[in-house]
Amino acid sequence: MLSGIVLFVMYLLVARDVPVMSDGASNALQAWDMWHGNLMLHGWTLTDISFYTTELPELAVAEVLRGLGPQAAHVASAFTYTLVVLGAALLAKGRASGREGLVRVLLAGGIMLAPTLGSTSATLLNDPDHTGTQVPLLIVWMILDRARPRWYVPAAVTILLAWVQVADPLVTYEVVLPLVAVCLIRLYWGRADLADGVRPALRGGWPALRACWPALRARWYELSLAAGAIASAAASSLVLWLIGHSGGFTVTPPNTTFANIADIAHRLSMTAKSVLVIFGADFSGTSLGSSAFIPLVHLVGVALACWAVARALRRFAAADVVIQLLAVAAVVLVGAFTFSGAPDSLSGPHEVVALVPIGAVLAGRLLSAQLIRGRHLAALALVLGCYGGILGYEAAQPPPADSNAQLAAWLEAHHLSYGLATYWNASSVTVDSGGKVAVRPVNLSRGYIQAVKRDTTSWWYDARVRKATFLVVPPDGMSCSAGSRSDWLTTAETVFGPPDEAYTVGELDVLIYHHENLLARVWPAGSGMC
Repeated sequence: MLSGIVLFVMYLLVARDVPVMSDGASNALQAWDMWHGNLMLHGWTLTDISFYTTELPELAVAEVLRGLGPQAAHVASAFTYTLVVLGAALLAKGRASGREGLVRVLLAGGIMLAPTLGSTSATLLNDPDHTGTQVPLLIVWMILDRARPRWYVPAAVTILLAWVQVADPLVTYEVVLPLVAVCLIRLYWGRADLADGVRPALRGGWPALRACWPALRARWYELSLAAGAIASAAASSLVLWLIGHSGGFTVTPPNTTFANIADIAHRLSMTAKSVLVIFGADFSGTSLGSSAFIPLVHLVGVALACWAVARALRRFAAADVVIQLLAVAAVVLVGAFTFSGAPDSLSGPHEVVALVPIGAVLAGRLLSAQLIRGRHLAALALVLGCYGGILGYEAAQPPPADSNAQLAAWLEAHHLSYGLATYWNASSVTVDSGGKVAVRPVNLSRGYIQAVKRDTTSWWYDARVRKATFLVVPPDGMSCSAGSRSDWLTTAETVFGPPDEAYTVGELDVLIYHHENLLARVWPAGSGMC
């Protein structure tokens, strides 16, 4: 309990150094809407990842405690990652006790201990990008690890998998496909026992089947797990369809295309970089010196995780079901990420964030005994001590300047309460202001300004009930859609006319229209990413 509290406080301090970006801010607004009675998120169009049954309820509880704002998002993300670290350490321990059990816990928890500032903390402690999904999945793996083969185990696993797949379809690759594959492999290995049990039953009927049931139970257990995993995918799709057709939110279909062969080399390099990022070991572009110490020392965690995955695959036949599941999941996730045809902007490190707990658990379960026998515990303690020091250093860093928070304060001070901006600024400014300033995302589209369909609700753009009086123009390279700063300024003057006032706040231009409702001239949402 004490360790969990300490970890939560440390991760909360690290999380405050990560500004709440557009995706996370959109989720915060969805959770706020749920808390205020819109439980099914009527009118919302979400991405292919709804987070509806995982992080959104957690965010809603945090907002009840802290109100709408970045603080609530930081509390939720810190709590989530604390649960992931503790859950991975507990799963790594398994049934081991004594010194080996302690080493398992420390090794697994240590690998995940210190997400470095920058890309790693932005992935693990910012937007709800699959990190929270790991909490219920760790519970599923613990059930499979510790529960005896009984009928209710497949039922519980099926319900949990369906529940979490409503929130995150990546579960299909992380658990469903690996569970089906492992169960089929184990059924194939036990095909002789299965035949020996079925033949007498066919000859002798029900009494013979009852007599041979103890020998068949393990095989039927695995078959039911595989069937339950498949059923969970169908059930989650049905739930999402029912929600959408009952007036609730709708989700965007996921990108399921394969990468072009010509892009495979690039995808492989992106996979390697993403793995380094999520483990805090991305040293690319870092000058050799003190600044390289943190990513280089995290390479130890990457090496241990890779070693553990390789050992699990090499000793696959002799491993227990959880080790087999985690090893197959690692392979499936890396393969799916590498060969996905999704654009780079949609397939960042967050897509493989599950490799961190998977690698940590496998390292704890498979390497601890060898580290003890080889008397490498002193070296392990040194590395873990470095990780603890890194976490303390990162927690002590002051929060950096946040341009969106500065813009929110400026807008509030100038009594501007409703306006438009590009996706990367809009919802972030809204959350940073605590809802006092509402900024809605728009894009450039063929000389027009268009509403955004992703992570928005239709009533935001209803000119009959809302009046937008300002437009925030992004600098070059900060627009979600194609278009430079000059393109935005030209289009804004063409569509809305000359502004009554214009200001520059940091790198952003704010165009103010006192007597215009900009929403009346915004095109309906298209099908773009944002």
